[in-house]
Amino acid sequence: MVTRIASVRLDRLVHIDRKPALVLFTGEWCGDCAAFAPLWKRWASGRTEPIYTVEVLRGAPEWNDWEIDEIPTVVAYSDGAEKGRSAGAILEKDLDGLLQHVTQTKGAKKGSP
Repeated sequence: MVTRIASVRLDRLVHIDRKPALVLFTGEWCGDCAAFAPLWKRWASGRTEPIYTVEVLRGAPEWNDWEIDEIPTVVAYSDGAEKGRSAGAILEKDLDGLLQHVTQTKGAKKGSP
């Protein structure tokens, strides 16, 4: 399930709580984001991993805060750091690869002492 999250909450989640997350930075005003939306919805449908979306407005601080050059941008976070990203023409295989960063770390922690 995809959860819409505010940038401030996301910052706490990935940097302070160090939780794994796959995040789509998008904008309702963005034509490329609208074109990507059907693929994203189909890919994310029924998933249980920690997947979020952040709405990015033109000129908003999120562009600098999250080092976004363009949207849509999908970023994988784990252990308090960025583990990978894809922007622009994002394919399903890109999403699969990014999700591995989120789930591998999560799985690795389970077996840790």
